[in-house]
Amino acid sequence: MSEPSPSIKPSSAIAAALLFNPMLGSLYAWSVFLGPLEAELGVPRSEISTVFGVAVFGLTAGLVCAPIANRRVPTALLPIFATVLCVGGLVISAEANSLLMLTVSYGGLFGFGAGFGYSVTLQLINRALPDRRGLANGLGLGAFPIGAIGFSLIFGMIIETVGPRSIFLGTAILFAVGGLTAAFLTHRSGIRFDRVADIVTEKTEFPRILFPLIWLGFFLAAAGGILAIGHAAGILTSRGGSAMIAVTGAVFVNIGNAGGRLGAGWACDYFSPSRVATMAHLSALIGFLIIIFLPGPIAALIAVAFVGLSYGIASGAYPSAVSIFFGVERYGRNLGILITAWGVAGLISPWVGGWLFDRTGDYVLASTLGAVLAIIGIVVSMNIRAPTSGSSR
Repeated sequence: MSEPSPSIKPSSAIAAALLFNPMLGSLYAWSVFLGPLEAELGVPRSEISTVFGVAVFGLTAGLVCAPIANRRVPTALLPIFATVLCVGGLVISAEANSLLMLTVSYGGLFGFGAGFGYSVTLQLINRALPDRRGLANGLGLGAFPIGAIGFSLIFGMIIETVGPRSIFLGTAILFAVGGLTAAFLTHRSGIRFDRVADIVTEKTEFPRILFPLIWLGFFLAAAGGILAIGHAAGILTSRGGSAMIAVTGAVFVNIGNAGGRLGAGWACDYFSPSRVATMAHLSALIGFLIIIFLPGPIAALIAVAFVGLSYGIASGAYPSAVSIFFGVERYGRNLGILITAWGVAGLISPWVGGWLFDRTGDYVLASTLGAVLAIIGIVVSMNIRAPTSGSSR
C-alpha cells in the first residue's frame, strides 16, 4: 500500500499535469505547418518533414533525461526549465529563416522541452495518486493527445489568416503563462522528487525478465500503431477514400488514441496490466486483419480506428504497468527507459511501411507485418506476470 504524505496536496499536482500536458501536446500539431512552411522556406516536403522527426527524438531525449534532474533541481523549478525550453524554441521558430534553424528550434529545443515537461508532470501525478496509478497514468498520458487534437483544430482554422510564425509566437505566450502556473501548482502540491519519504511503498520482488517483457510489448504495440497511424491517410486513399474520409480517419485515430489511454489507465487499477495490454494487441490485430481482407474506404476507416485505439490502450497500459509493478519512486527513470521502445519504433516503423508500399503499391504486406507484430505482442503481454511477493500498490 502506498500513501501520500499528509503535507501533499494531490489536487494541485493533478491540476499542474492536466494544465501543462495538453499544451505539450501542441508539439504534435506539426502537420498543420507543413504546407505553409514548405512554401515559405522553399524546401521539399521530405526535408521539412525531418523537423518533426527531430522533434520526436527530442521528446524521447527529454523523457529520458528529465529524471536525472530530480535530485539536483528543486521540483517546482522543473516545469520552469521545461517552459523556458519550449518558449525559446517557439520564439526562435517564429524567426527561423532556414530549415536548419527551424530544426534546431522546433525539433531540438521545443521537442526536448516538451519531453522534459511530460516526464515531470507524469511523475507528479503518479506521486499524487499512489493508490490509483493506472488512473494517474491514464489522465497524464491521455491529456497529451487531447491537446494535440485541440491545437491541431485551432491551428488549422487560423493558419491561413495569421500564418505559422504568428501561431508560434502566440503559443509561446500561452506556454509562458501556463508553464509558470504549472510551476506554482507544483510548488503548492508539496511534492518533491528528491524526498523519498513523500510516499511509503512496500518492497516487492519481481523477476528480472519482467521489465524487458514490458519494454518489448510496448515496442511491438508502438511499432504496429505508428505504422498504421503514420500511413493512415495513405491507407484510406489507397482504398478509394476521399479527402474527407482521410481527415475523418486522422480524427478517429487521435480520438481512439486519447480514449484508449484514459480507459486503459483506469482499467489497470482494476485488472492486471497484462490483460489490458493484451486487449491493445488484440485490437491492433483486428484492425490489420480488416485492412488485409476487407476492401473499401469504410472498412479501412474502421481498421485505422481500431489500430488508433490499440495504440492508445498500449500507451496507457505499459507505463501504468511500470508504475504499478516498480513503484513511483523510480517511475521517472523507468518511464525514460520504457519510452526508448517508442522512440525505436517511431524511427523504424513508418519507414518500413513506406518501403513496403513502394514495392507493392498497397498496404496489404505492411498490414500483414502489423498483424504479425500484434500476434507476437499478445504472446508477450500474456507472459507479463505481476510480482507474487509483497505488493507494489
